[in-house]
Amino acid sequence: MTILKTAVLVGLSILIGAASAGAASAPPAGKAAFDQLVAGARKEKQVYIYPTTSGSDEVTAGFRNYLKRLGVEIELKVDASGGSFQKISQAIGETKQGIVPTYDVQFGGAHEIIHLIEANGVKRIDNLEQVVSAIAGQATPSLDKISPGPFKGRAFTFGHWIKAIIYNPKLIADKDLPKSHKEMGDPRFKGAFALPPWTSDADASLLAYDKDQALEVVRGMGRNKAATERESAAVNRMLLGEFKFVNANAHYYHEFKARDARAPIGLEFFRDYTTINEAMYFVREGARHPNAATLFVLWTLSEEGQGIFEKATSQPHLYLQSSKIGREMMGRMKSNNVKMVSYVDNEESLKKLKWMSETDEGKAWTEAIAKAWRGK
Repeated sequence: MTILKTAVLVGLSILIGAASAGAASAPPAGKAAFDQLVAGARKEKQVYIYPTTSGSDEVTAGFRNYLKRLGVEIELKVDASGGSFQKISQAIGETKQGIVPTYDVQFGGAHEIIHLIEANGVKRIDNLEQVVSAIAGQATPSLDKISPGPFKGRAFTFGHWIKAIIYNPKLIADKDLPKSHKEMGDPRFKGAFALPPWTSDADASLLAYDKDQALEVVRGMGRNKAATERESAAVNRMLLGEFKFVNANAHYYHEFKARDARAPIGLEFFRDYTTINEAMYFVREGARHPNAATLFVLWTLSEEGQGIFEKATSQPHLYLQSSKIGREMMGRMKSNNVKMVSYVDNEESLKKLKWMSETDEGKAWTEAIAKAWRGK
C-alpha cells in the first residue's frame, strides 16, 4: 500500500511538474503578438511615415534605434512637410477611390481624423491590449483616454495641444489678465494681444457656449486683437514688448523657457474653457507596411518615444506618466478648476464637431466664426 501510494505521488509530481514547465515555456500573449509584429516588420523592409513636423528628426532617429535593438533592418521613409489637414483630405480621397495609401503612418488632430475613420481609412490594431503592454506598458492604464470612443484601437494620442494665455509679466500681471475668452472683448484689452490665423480655439467655443453666445464671444476677441500672427512668431513679438499676451498653445511657454530661463514669459489658462486638441498617430487601412507602422505608432507612447518627443518639442501628454510637462499642466489646470474641453471627451462634443463639418447650418456657423475671428 505504501509503495503504491508513493508511486501515485511520484506520478502526480511528474505530471504537475510537466504542466508547470509547459506553462512557463509558453510565451505570454503580449509577447507572442509583439513577436509577430516584429517578424512582420522584418519582412516589410520599409515603412513610410508622415510625422508631425516638430521633433520629426529626433523621433525618427529614436525609432531607428528602437528597431535596431529589435534586430529590424528596414528603410524609414519620412515626409515631414506639414499640412495635416490636406494630408487627411488626400487620405480620404485615396480610401474612397480604392487607391493604395501613400503613407503607412500619418498624424493629425482628432477633429480631422474622425472623418477618415468614418471613411474606413484607418486600420484597427489587432491584439491591442497585448501589444500595448509589450511596447508601451505605461499607456495601458489610460488607453481609453489615449485612444477614446470612435478612435479606440485606431488612432492614438501622442501629445496634446493645450490652448492658453502666454503673457509678458513685464507688461501685465497675471491678476490683470482676462479670465475668460469673453473678457478678451473688454475695452481694456483693445490692442493688447494677438490671435493665431487658425480658428480651432474659436470653434471650440461651441463646447462652452450656445452657438449665438459663442459667436458674440469670438466677435469681441476679433475686434480687440492687435494682430493675427502664427503662434511662435507672436510669442517672439510679445517678448519684444509688442503684445501683452497671446492666445497660443501652452508648450510655447516651456519651449521659450528652455531656451532662456530668464525670459519674461508666463502661462495662464482661460477659466470659461481651455481647448485640448489631441495630436494622434494612426496606421492607414490598406497600408503596404502595417507591422512596422504599428510598431512606430505604439512606440511613440512608450517612455522612450514620448520622452524623445517631449524633449524635442516641449509638447505634453496629459495621460502618460513619463510626461513631466503633462503632469505639470494637468496639476495646474486641476488646481485652478480649469474647464478642459475636447471634441473627443464625450458623445455630445463629438456631435457638435459633426454638426460643424457635416450640416449646412454648422458650416455657415463656422464661416461666421472665422469671419469674426478675423475681426470682420
